[in-house]
Amino acid sequence: MPPVLKVHELSKTFGAVRILNAVTFQMAEGEVISLVGASGSGKSTLLRCINFLETPTSGRIEVMGEAISITSNRPGKSEITNRAKIRLFRQRTGMVFQSFNLWPHRTVIGNVTEALVYVLGKGRREAEDMAHSALSKVGMAEFRDRYPSQLSGGQQQRVAIARVLAMRPKIMLFDEPTSALDPELIGEVLKVIRTLAEEGATILLVTHEMRFARDVSNRMIFLRKGILEQDDAPEELFRNPASEAVKRFVSSVMPAAA
Repeated sequence: MPPVLKVHELSKTFGAVRILNAVTFQMAEGEVISLVGASGSGKSTLLRCINFLETPTSGRIEVMGEAISITSNRPGKSEITNRAKIRLFRQRTGMVFQSFNLWPHRTVIGNVTEALVYVLGKGRREAEDMAHSALSKVGMAEFRDRYPSQLSGGQQQRVAIARVLAMRPKIMLFDEPTSALDPELIGEVLKVIRTLAEEGATILLVTHEMRFARDVSNRMIFLRKGILEQDDAPEELFRNPASEAVKRFVSSVMPAAA
């Protein structure tokens, strides 16, 4: 079976600062990959480049056999081939952000149906049925008529996950989905992600929850200063670090991941 995602020599610079340096990896359908590393290593930027919330400086991204290449012919100027496919990429790669990004003036059901109606062109009744199904999966169906301000942070994040689920993306991108939550609310969001993983969802996850990442992931990718230093099964990364940087990182997080 061909990979659902292929990233080839993806680079991103902001001015003179290189955030990603020729990152290459691929993932299969149903895989869960956690992107790990110190803050500032380029993990979130990599996610944002994959669905073109950030425009890469150079490289190639392929989703379900559809490819977009980016070249940098002169400083500060990137050229994108097949630019029209960006919309398709965004439909196939659903993004869950750190800060929920729910519309405060819309109810829970309204937040989930919005993209179904205006992006996918679904009728209102079909959109509400799809939204209700997604909300049920994350345990939020009974809150459908509440507004975000009436929900806890964990509940808001579960609605944000339902909003992505309802769109039925091929790949789910999670950008530190628990970082904005109080400690007592983290577990409810991780439980939803674990359930999705067990059901066969394809997930690319940025997280600092190392015990969770080790348990739920098929592979872990370690980034350091925008360079991919190790791509391995979790136990291999923890037992056999590929570099001194990985070894130091593992040593620093081992108590949390034990």
